[in-house]
Amino acid sequence: MRILIASAAIALMMVPAHGQEMGKTRKHQHTQKTENTAKTKADEQAYKDALKRIPDSTKEIDPWQNVR
Repeated sequence: MRILIASAAIALMMVPAHGQEMGKTRKHQHTQKTENTAKTKADEQAYKDALKRIPDSTKEIDPWQNVR
């Protein structure tokens, strides 16, 4: 009976590991890569535009100002 319980416990511990790593296939990764190419380019352009809109800081910031 102990062997049955031990084997069932080991089998139940292996289920999450199987679900995390074994489900990935090359076909799924390839289709996801081609679908996200246009979206990635649009996201990168939006990120660059957002960085250009941040104003330049002319004064020097001192985080330790109140400690001194």
